[in-house]
Amino acid sequence: MTSRIKRFTHGLISGYGAIVVNILYTIFSVRLALHYLGKEQFGLWALALQVAGYLALLDLGMTSAISRFLADHKDEVNGGEYGSLLQTGALVFSSQGLLIAICGSALSFVAPDLLHIPSSLTNDFRVVLIIITIISGFTIATRSITAPLWAFQRMDLNYFTMMLVLISNLLMMWLGFHAGWGIYSLAYAGIPGAILTPIAVTFIAQKNGYYPSKGSWGSPRWDLFFKVFGFGKDVLLMSLGSQLVNATQIMILSRLSGLDNAATFSIGTKFFTMGQQFIGKILDSSAPALTEIFIRGDLKKVKERFSDVCFITLFLATIGASGLILGNQLLVSLWTLGAIHWEPIFDLLLAMLLIITSLSRCLVGIFGITGNLASVRYLYFLEGIFFIILAIPATRSFGILGLLGASLVSHLSVTLVLSAKETTKFLDAMFTLLKKGSVAVIVIFLVYGAITFNSTLHSSSVFTYFLSSCIILGASCMAWFIMLPPKIKSDLMLKIKRHE
Repeated sequence: MTSRIKRFTHGLISGYGAIVVNILYTIFSVRLALHYLGKEQFGLWALALQVAGYLALLDLGMTSAISRFLADHKDEVNGGEYGSLLQTGALVFSSQGLLIAICGSALSFVAPDLLHIPSSLTNDFRVVLIIITIISGFTIATRSITAPLWAFQRMDLNYFTMMLVLISNLLMMWLGFHAGWGIYSLAYAGIPGAILTPIAVTFIAQKNGYYPSKGSWGSPRWDLFFKVFGFGKDVLLMSLGSQLVNATQIMILSRLSGLDNAATFSIGTKFFTMGQQFIGKILDSSAPALTEIFIRGDLKKVKERFSDVCFITLFLATIGASGLILGNQLLVSLWTLGAIHWEPIFDLLLAMLLIITSLSRCLVGIFGITGNLASVRYLYFLEGIFFIILAIPATRSFGILGLLGASLVSHLSVTLVLSAKETTKFLDAMFTLLKKGSVAVIVIFLVYGAITFNSTLHSSSVFTYFLSSCIILGASCMAWFIMLPPKIKSDLMLKIKRHE
């Protein structure tokens, strides 16, 4: 038990460390890009990433599936089944990586016309797309190497590797811009990380015994492929649905509002994305441990721990959403030196999205932990279809505001409602959780109202900062007393006292 809690704590702390590094990476990389490139070229890069994101769906959910089923056999690394899973995954990932590189190169010749890329930027878009899909293909081809880290609950090692990758990518990007490579610097930046990750993880895994010993590797098997693929196809359906929402946003904006608005949206939502990652680390870090408890057959403890994860996630989401309303506009302005104009109303919609997406991600996540996604596999796909139907006319009429509104309505009415219905078997306090989620939305409306009212009365930046600090403190206190059940608060206070 102590070892499991220790691994969770290390994973959570290192995960937050990775987010801090990612924030610094994003700040410096965007500043570099906007310094050396125009907004239109930056929007082109963001669009190429969205296209590459769709090609990554050719992973077919196998990454999650291999990691999940390795956890079933991690107590018998040399039993043959574990090694057979790794080898089966290696063959599949190699084939997928090659396919992604080929498809990306082929798509680069037709995508500029489909996405209405200006003729002056067509060649840049084509070359950038080829480079990043080749790098993406190589990364996927080596995923069997990194799969054991999740199974052995060593998320800390995974996050430390991510930090190393981000630092190396930033150095490569800076060298590229300094050398005059222009927009290609953003694409080439991914090369060091793609090479360093498998090397570092191989060394770590061999040292810790996460690979079978010689003669205990088993062999690739079709029955294992079909078993993994059965789980993977459900992950694929969910990933495809997620892509229909996330990866089409910039495509819809660029086509209906231009690359300028696409660049604005890409930068203005960076801190929202980071907030999702920060809050999501609670579930990410606890998932391997919850999986182990489930495999051991202690369903009661799984329900208890899962309930704690949900309420803590909602607590952090409320604070994060309040912070987003208070600071995102200012941060975007300072970050881009005023080059990007971002409206406060956008942040209100992003704050609501942060709360409901964080909550629904927890509710859906329990099905991945139990290894059965059948009841939720269509959720994101249904949301994606509904989103596109809403987003096209909304974006055409209202631009970024319409796009964010469509995303909020589609996620709330489809994914949150249906995932809550399916998760009642694992969460007895579902009604309480949703009620507290509604209160969280009321809290951020109060925060938004207070900030808006203050901005109309006072122009003093000192007073504004002071009031903002008071508001975020008040929102945090409300979240503590309202969002967290008494048992969780008493447990957290007890752990804090033990470390004093």
